[in-house]
Amino acid sequence: MTNQTKKRVSVFDNPAYPVSEVARILNMPAATVKAWCFGQTYRLASGSPKRFKSVIQPADASARLLSFANLCELHVLSAIRRQHKIPLPKVRDSIDYLQEKLGTDRPLIDRQFKTNGIDLFVEHASNWLNVSKQGQESLRGEFALALARIERDRKGTPIRLFPFSRSSAPDAEQPKSIVIDPRLSFGRPVLSGVAVPTEIIVGRFRAGDSMVEMAKDYGVDEKEIEEALRFEQRRAA
Repeated sequence: MTNQTKKRVSVFDNPAYPVSEVARILNMPAATVKAWCFGQTYRLASGSPKRFKSVIQPADASARLLSFANLCELHVLSAIRRQHKIPLPKVRDSIDYLQEKLGTDRPLIDRQFKTNGIDLFVEHASNWLNVSKQGQESLRGEFALALARIERDRKGTPIRLFPFSRSSAPDAEQPKSIVIDPRLSFGRPVLSGVAVPTEIIVGRFRAGDSMVEMAKDYGVDEKEIEEALRFEQRRAA
């Protein structure tokens, strides 16, 4: 027995999610999650291979596992990736810029990002995105909407994430029926009001239970059950 004690890992930083699960929760390509979290090897025009380091610091790089904090970082980045298709090298460049300006290792979920970090990113990104003033406002808006779906504690630490549950609906119109909370159901998606795992709901539905029956059982609106089914169907797709 040694005198050294292991540093306790917060439940929010605990490596708990494989890439495939994160991709399904956030509706992102698994290849994008891998590249942003574990880096990417690509070839130059000359044919020589080049290694590009990750954008996000994964909770456990060797085991290829991500944490809830990583999930929140990817959620924020994917909000603009969907619309602007920002190349990985440019994302890395902008994150490095933010880390330097904000003085934090995780600028995308740092409390400062909501105040001046967004403007810093937009200012930097505008140089290579070639976006108009309207485009810059769109970038700010997408970041703001993504951040609004992250709940924080009094210290500003992210503790709950309400992922986008609809693929086609505008972000501003997406409900907060589904939540990811590391303290509930091992951090798997649950109904936000009653903490029932969405996997259980879709399992019951496939077994023949109706949305009306489940809504009555859990004491929620039928629309909540419908949203859970929609979320799980999107994940399966």
